[in-house]
This record gives sequence, structure tokens and C-alpha cells, in this order.
Amino acid sequence: MYPLNKPIQALEGKEPARRGFTLIELLVVIAIIAILAAMLLPALASAKQRAQAAGCMSDTHQMLLAWNMYADDNNDILPANDYPYLTAYRGAGSQTNFMHNWVVGTMAASLDANGAPNSPSIAELSDHNTQLSRYLQNYKVYHCPADNYINHLTGNINLRSYSMNSAVGTCFWTHYNAPNYPLGAAVGEGWLLGASYTTTQFGPYLTYGKLSSFTRPGPSKTWVFIDENPYSINDGSMAISAVATPGNTYVIDYPSGTHGGAGGLSFADGHSIIKAWQDARTYTPHIAAQQGGAPGTPALHATPDDPDCFYLAPITSALR
Repeated sequence: MYPLNKPIQALEGKEPARRGFTLIELLVVIAIIAILAAMLLPALASAKQRAQAAGCMSDTHQMLLAWNMYADDNNDILPANDYPYLTAYRGAGSQTNFMHNWVVGTMAASLDANGAPNSPSIAELSDHNTQLSRYLQNYKVYHCPADNYINHLTGNINLRSYSMNSAVGTCFWTHYNAPNYPLGAAVGEGWLLGASYTTTQFGPYLTYGKLSSFTRPGPSKTWVFIDENPYSINDGSMAISAVATPGNTYVIDYPSGTHGGAGGLSFADGHSIIKAWQDARTYTPHIAAQQGGAPGTPALHATPDDPDCFYLAPITSALR
């Protein structure tokens, strides 16, 4: 009889079998990982989008604070918001032909648009001709976190993503005390009538040259800065029509839709929002696929009964 107190010995020369994953088990594990990834990636993308939206709101709020501080330091007079050049764009790296403006430079010129780190273009935002430069020291504030458009002129992102309501600000000539333009004179009507550009300052729609001039529709209902579409952005002025009637709506400068079909706005009273556009035509430019608007492209495009135009028109300006 085999002794009960003696351990059973394994067969000599034999080792216990080592069992690995079968192909089926491995495929099941891969499938589970893929399902989890599919569930998590949208959440991660949504979190990134929310973070970028928060960054955009922070940018437009900081710009608005700088805009307010400028007015406080200049007897209620707002910075200029006009065409900030002389007869030509900046040439050979020279800034001598800049006019005073809330921000100088155009994203339609390579010497101004390059947003790469250490680019000479960044100097425009600290130049004395950029009137907000004293109050905004970080050049990154001018660029929306969601704007990853690569400018075909520079091969880099744009230096600036934001523009100012064309009904807000002063004519740049007022800052040179030019004849017929008293200090603090507001910008002209521009494209407020929608039909064509005009420099008249006494048309049917209000323009705002002083912080105290926001009487209608009121500071909380008048936008100042907006996240502009990288395809249409050029100078610092954003043209939006104050006219919107049934069957007669159109987009001039295009808002951005980089926040999942939404864009950032800040208002004269200090609050900022991310506005979800209802109509894709609002942020889908009808211009060539290059930044700044290709030469010869139309300045406005009809978008009949665009609900976003009905939203923007009454918060852009008001009848006198």
C-alpha cells in the first residue's frame, strides 16, 4: 500500500501545462477595449470642446476688460475700430504705415498673420499703434483655443481670431485730430445697412464712440468682440448687418463655428457667451478655401431667413 504520508510525486520529466489566451479570448478582450474607447472618446472630445469654449470666453472677457480700461483712461472715448493702414499693408517688416487701432494688422497679409511663436507679427500686438497693447500683455489672448486653421499665406495659425463689432469704436482719424473728425467721433455706418459700405456717421443706425453711448439696445444687448471665421477674418472690424427682414438676410463677415457649430461673443456690459448657431450657412463661408477672402470674392452672401441673422441684427446696433 502507498504510504499516506508520502507526497505524490509528479511524473518524472513532466511539467504542469501552461495555458495562454486562445484566439477567441484575445479577440473578445480587443473588442471590449474598442467598445470602451468608442464610449470614452466622445466624452473626451466633448471635454476638450468645453475647455476650449471656456478659454474663448476668457479671451473675449479679457479683451473687453482692456477695452473698458482704455475708455476709463481716455475720458470715455473708445479705441479706434477702422481700417488701420495707410495706402498699403505693412511692407518689409516696417510698422511705420500703421494707424492707431484697437488692434493693427490684417490676417489677409502674411507679414501680419503669422501666429507662430517668436514670429515678428507678434510685435504688432505690443506696438503702440495697437491701442489695447498697454492692457493686454499676452498675445495669446487674441487667438481662440479652438482656432487651428492654418493660414495658406504663412503655413501657421493666425495671430488673431477675434474682431470687433463694426458699429463700435472710433474713427481712427479722431486719434490724429484730423479735420472734420473730432476726438471721440464714432465709426461710420459701414455695412450696417447691409447693401454697401458707407462712412456716414449720421445714418439711421447708431454707432458707438464712447463707453457712455450704448443707449440702445443697451450694454448687455450689444456685442463688442466676436470669434470670426478664419476664412473671412482680415482687419479688426467685423461687418454684420443690422437689417434682417423675412426673405432678406445675408452674411457679410462670417462668425466662427469652431466650437462645434458655435462661436464666442462678448458684450459691452462685460459678459461673454458661446453662441450655438442654428444655421450652418452662418459660419460656412461662400469664398475660396483660403484665409482672408480671396480677391474678387463677394463681400456679402444672401442667406434667406437665416435665424442667426435675426439674432445678430438687433444686438449689433439700433435705430437712432
